Amino acid sequence: MTHDVAPLRIFYLEDNPLIIFHVEAMIEDLGHIFAGSADSFSELKQIINAHEIDGALVDIDLADGRTGPTAAAWLREQGIPVLFVTGQETIAAEYGAALGLVRKPVAAADLADKLELFRR
Repeated sequence: MTHDVAPLRIFYLEDNPLIIFHVEAMIEDLGHIFAGSADSFSELKQIINAHEIDGALVDIDLADGRTGPTAAAWLREQGIPVLFVTGQETIAAEYGAALGLVRKPVAAADLADKLELFRR
């Protein structure tokens, strides 16, 4: 598969290691770069400067509570676009910090389509 555009560097804010592993494999299979992960908003704030990223995937409920929406708004303030990755579509819709939503369980085709929003 040839790509006419550079791969995206994607960070994932998610507290379930199995989901992280699954989505990391999908990101790499799509030709993008998995740029790291954190399991909480507090961890994200501590490590974000160590990562060069083009966009972040953010779950709603993290290891430090329902902090995904706050993390998404904070990332946006840092100039980093966000997609929510959740099964809680109605809750995600309440927050305007994300470009869109990837539904869990994550499907590769949906992820591929939504990651392109980071290029706009």
